[in-house]
Amino acid sequence: MKKAFTISLIIPVLLSCSNLKTDSTLAFIPGTYVRSELREFGRIEDTIIIKLQNPTANSFLIEQRWRYERVLDGIAQEPEYKNIADQGIYDTEKKLLQNQRNLRVYSFDEVKQVLYNGTMIFQKIK
Repeated sequence: MKKAFTISLIIPVLLSCSNLKTDSTLAFIPGTYVRSELREFGRIEDTIIIKLQNPTANSFLIEQRWRYERVLDGIAQEPEYKNIADQGIYDTEKKLLQNQRNLRVYSFDEVKQVLYNGTMIFQKIK
């Protein structure tokens, strides 16, 4: 009887210890990230939307929406649009999300609330 009681106390403690290792980056990833850039010949509006697809496989849906408004001779032209849907896998050891189509790697800064895609910085919006 005492052994059963002791075991019933130990199991919840062990389970709670395993929950201490939760990955805060993994929890941070889902959301909408935006970037805007004004260049000499136009303006770029770039949005990345990341949604959890399969939690057990750390798989995400990555949707990128891009808008480019070209300026020729000071006149804004008809905007160009591009929408791309991809899948990404999160590496828990490196804390990186890799796009499976083009192998781009996304990193995250939870303190600054940003996503890095190479030299491009996307701000997470709430």
